[in-house]
Amino acid sequence: MVYTVVSRGRVLGTTELEYARTMERSRAGSFWPEPGVENLMEIAVGVSPALMTAYKAELFDPPDDYDERTRAARAARQKATTEHADVQSAYDREDALELELHGPDGSLIETEDIGIRDTEFALSLANAEIERELDEEFALDEDDPSFDELRELEQEMLGEHDEWSLASDPECGDEPERPFPRYQIFVQLIDDADVP
Repeated sequence: MVYTVVSRGRVLGTTELEYARTMERSRAGSFWPEPGVENLMEIAVGVSPALMTAYKAELFDPPDDYDERTRAARAARQKATTEHADVQSAYDREDALELELHGPDGSLIETEDIGIRDTEFALSLANAEIERELDEEFALDEDDPSFDELRELEQEMLGEHDEWSLASDPECGDEPERPFPRYQIFVQLIDDADVP
């Protein structure tokens, strides 16, 4: 069944909400945007990059040993940063899209939240983390005789994450192969029965 995501009366894209269900009232799936909505997609996926930038600037997760006074001072400094303003702006822009989920028959399905994520951004984070871990583990030295061999292994490991596919399992039937989606959607429903 194909569901439609609408932003202020304009169709943004479609999804089958086909991913395995892990929590009640939560649904997820591949998201396929309509042609010509690139500018809206930038807004729809803008929160994750803004949060990552703020995280890298150490705006989140203060140490547990901070006392209340130190936490309050840190929070005040955080709110004055450009990164904090960027996160707030990203959330405001996403909210302004007023995303709605419509069923196969066009009826509105009530939701608590609709979030769209850019898989290319997510995979770039995974690759960066893998590179960091490999660099720490192997501490590659270009003068080391095994440098070329280790670098080749590193590139092979990183390449595995770039070749993801939704190829169907031969034991699960003859479903056609679909490309890995650029976008994924995560929906929190009001009523679990609205999306069977």
